[in-house]
Amino acid sequence: MEREELIDKFIRGTLTQDEKTQFDELHESDLSFKEEVAILTDLAVISGVEDREQLRQHINDFESKITSKETKVIPLFLNKKWLIAASIVLIAVIGGITLLNPPAIDTTALYAANFEPYKNVVTPIIRGETDENEEVTAFTLYEAKEYTKAADQFGHLFTTTKKPYLLLYQANALLAVDQSKEAITILEQHIELNDQLVERSRWYLALAYLKENRKEEATFILNEIVRRGAFKQSDAKKLLEKLN
Repeated sequence: MEREELIDKFIRGTLTQDEKTQFDELHESDLSFKEEVAILTDLAVISGVEDREQLRQHINDFESKITSKETKVIPLFLNKKWLIAASIVLIAVIGGITLLNPPAIDTTALYAANFEPYKNVVTPIIRGETDENEEVTAFTLYEAKEYTKAADQFGHLFTTTKKPYLLLYQANALLAVDQSKEAITILEQHIELNDQLVERSRWYLALAYLKENRKEEATFILNEIVRRGAFKQSDAKKLLEKLN
């Protein structure tokens, strides 16, 4: 059996008894074999077993480039033992960089996992009033998930009635159809008006910021929600843990 195959099976832990005998004899009598075993074992430990074959392929590809003179390297790397050792160093460095710079947080995924259009808490109050038919229509569209039409209707109603809560529902309808930039402007406007549903708008503004990958603004609003002990406080805490 080839030396490399013996080493690979040793690292995998799949040597048969006869192969183990051959491996032990080589390990005892051949210093270069022993050194290569040590290096490849370290490589397997650093990279993880699941990546070993891919790394071995990268090493082989690099060796091929060296042989064909596609890559300029110092003579030291012409020795496979040192090539593998350099790979270990490279993997360790990459691993260190990964630890120092963790993967970017997917704010869009966090938004999607937390966004749900705010429930209609207004229609039951105004349904019996004969002069609010347009508002009833707007909320009927909203509950039917005809969000684009609902957003237009809420916007029109706010222009004519100046009822702040209409902005909250207009923004939610816009978020539901992926118009987060427009929703942000409307939510900020609603917060300035500071009505009884303002804390709801803080939550949805934080989510809209996440959708737009504006992590700092989202974090600020979420901290405000937690500090105030306001609507969605527990969800805000969970989001902050994922963002930090």
